[in-house]
This record gives sequence, C-alpha cells and structure tokens, in this order.
Amino acid sequence: MTSLQDELTLRRQIEDELVALGAERQRLTHDESWNRERVRRLVGSAREAGIKVRDIARMTGLSTQTLHTWMMDLMRPIPDIHLALIGPPPTTLEQSVLRAIGEEPPDHEWQPDEARKRIPSGWPTGTVDEIDGALERLVRWHLIWDGEDGYRVGPPADVIATT
Repeated sequence: MTSLQDELTLRRQIEDELVALGAERQRLTHDESWNRERVRRLVGSAREAGIKVRDIARMTGLSTQTLHTWMMDLMRPIPDIHLALIGPPPTTLEQSVLRAIGEEPPDHEWQPDEARKRIPSGWPTGTVDEIDGALERLVRWHLIWDGEDGYRVGPPADVIATT
C-alpha cells in the first residue's frame, strides 16, 4: 500500500506544480500583452522623435514587421504626392522630396542622393544630408515609410502580406 500512497503523493506534487506553472504562464501572457500594448503606444512618438523602426525593434525585441504593421494605424494620407512633377511648384524641401519620390512605384526604396537627383530645377532642394533630413521628417510625420534599405512611399512587403 505504500507504493500506491507514494504514487498518489507524487501525482499530487506534479499536479500542484503544473497548476502553478499554468498560473505563471497565464500571468506572463497577460504581462506580455500589456507590454506589447505599451510599446505600441510609443511607436508613433518614437518615430516622431527620430527613432528608426529598426532601432525600436532592436530595443524591444519585437520584429520590424510587427512594428510596421502597427505603423499602418498611424500613417496619414498624402494628397500632395499625386501632384508629382506637375502642378504648382512646391514651397518646401519636404514637398519637393515627396513629389519627386511620388514618380516611382510605392515600393521603390529611395536613397537621399537619388531623391535629390529627381528634384526638378527651380524647386526647393538642398544637399544630400538636407534631403536625408527631409526624408526623415516625412517619416516622422507618418507620410512615408522607413524601409530596410531606404525610404519608401508604400509599406514594406512584409506588412502588405500580413494585412
């Protein structure tokens, strides 16, 4: 009878440990969900402060795909981009850059030097560094995307695939 009692005691210990682990798992899942929501709330502010999506991903352990998907909620429409190279000339560097990059498909990844070359003469322009600053401001304002290799008008492919 001792072996039956030992088996029941062992079973009870294992059940107690499983229940405790289940409760811990439930708590961790809740904490993880709350943590993700807190990160999600900061993504827009982080981008506006100039923190790149790649850096947010590195700091939080979340994928860039997840962060870009969350950015979909923050992105603003950009009617000026449809003027492209026609219509009244832009008045700011950001408008020049935005309209110049609007000439290519939305998935084109722009480098500052390439965008600078596309700005027509007579429009506001600047050095490659100033163009890079304008592109970064457009990202901060949630008008364009910070891609993997450059800046883009449309969301990254991994975001399109998940939406």
